[in-house]
Amino acid sequence: MNIQNTLMTPMNDLSAIGPIQGITIIVPDRSHVALASVFRDFFISLDQFTNAETPRDLSVYTLDSCPSHDQAYWRNRTVVFWADFHARWQLDQKQLGRAHQILRLSRQCVLVGGGVFVLCKSVFASRTALAVHSNLRFVAEEEGLFCIDTGAPFAIDGRICSATSIFAALRLFLRLLEAEMGGFSAATFGDYVGLEVSGEPFHGKQEHLIKRYSGGDRIIGDCVAVMLEHLEYTLSIVQIARIMNVSSRQLQRRFATQLGVSPLTIYRSLRLERASQLVQQTSYSMHEIAAATGFGTRSSLVRSFKKQFGMSPTDARAKMF
Repeated sequence: MNIQNTLMTPMNDLSAIGPIQGITIIVPDRSHVALASVFRDFFISLDQFTNAETPRDLSVYTLDSCPSHDQAYWRNRTVVFWADFHARWQLDQKQLGRAHQILRLSRQCVLVGGGVFVLCKSVFASRTALAVHSNLRFVAEEEGLFCIDTGAPFAIDGRICSATSIFAALRLFLRLLEAEMGGFSAATFGDYVGLEVSGEPFHGKQEHLIKRYSGGDRIIGDCVAVMLEHLEYTLSIVQIARIMNVSSRQLQRRFATQLGVSPLTIYRSLRLERASQLVQQTSYSMHEIAAATGFGTRSSLVRSFKKQFGMSPTDARAKMF
């Protein structure tokens, strides 16, 4: 995968998320079925809150008991793979194959706790950013899964989402509901059920991706840290190199060798990530956001934002409501 193409993806983007109407929860064994009632209560409350004419359809299965449905069925389902975070979910080859089939066919998937292990040996394993509980992190990394830094309770990466626990999953669903209800209504429902999403749960995916693609290169990591400290008043590559006590040529060469892009490309991507967060999380004007992210003028921000995210900052903010 090319890092430049990857960095073009907006963080916590909900554009790949469809309405959550049909929910299928898949658990390791029957002992988990009763605990899945937490999800059932959440969606019953949602239907009551929205005065839904048709209640959301929710079912719970194990992989072995999961019925065979046609593609049209899964295409409209939100599938939750849930296992607790005390031990890894051990899946045999047949179960893993079935899980991968469901991953491909479903509208979107939510991996909770040990549910992240359904990605093992799949095309999604190394390219999907996952929020993984600290109890499972070492094993998950050994399996080649892409774990984001410790502390993020959930992550959204395209149509595959993850949460460290069943409690974090409820906060994740509130975030996903923004695609269906808008940010204000989702937040109001969160207040109704006593949940809230305080800020973005998954800051700096760009930084995680850069670390991964660079193999943890120290010079690149130090350079990114300097860039993140200077998003408002941007520096030249020569100035960054001077702070790091390396030559600008060495810095350019290291980025080209390890990432295949220039330091300026990464710097711009980090600034746009911050701009996207400010657009979605604050009521700052576009002039203020432009100033806070080193773009200087509103027109410069809008032009760069639209080129990277495919929409204007104003349109991106409007999608939140």
